[in-house]
Order: sequence, then C-alpha cells, then structure tokens
Amino acid sequence: MGTYGNDIQSAIAVQIKAEMAAKDWKQADLSRETGIVSSTLYRYLSGARDIPLPVFVDIADALGLTIIELVARAQRRLDAQDVL
Repeated sequence: MGTYGNDIQSAIAVQIKAEMAAKDWKQADLSRETGIVSSTLYRYLSGARDIPLPVFVDIADALGLTIIELVARAQRRLDAQDVL
C-alpha cells in the first residue's frame, strides 16, 4: 500500500476512535454493536490489520454514519495534519 493508503487508513482508525469517544463508547461497545470480536477490532484500530470493506460498512453503520461520511471526516483529519 502506498503512503496515502497508509495515511488514510490510519486516519480512518483515529476517526473511528473519535466517533466512539463522541458516543462515550469503549471498544467493547463497538464490538457488541458490530459483532466483531474485540481482539480483532483492536487489530483493526491499531493498524495491525486492514479493515475489510464489509467490516468497515458495519463499523460506520454502528456509529450512525455512512462509509462516505466516515471517510470524509478521516480525510479532513488527514488534511488538517498536512497544514500543521
């Protein structure tokens, strides 16, 4: 994966964590809402594993977002880092 691919993937993981925090959710809450085993979810959010698209859709849905909204927020986060 190229640099942008790694950067956006990291930004998406950070954005998922931010969305969880906004809902006052812990990883266990997202795990319960999506049916993703907590240890697997940890690997996705830590960057140890890529998030498969169907799983990404489930995560976005659980957070009350579309994948487009979640990616757009992650992209804005990434863009803001480039400004600093």
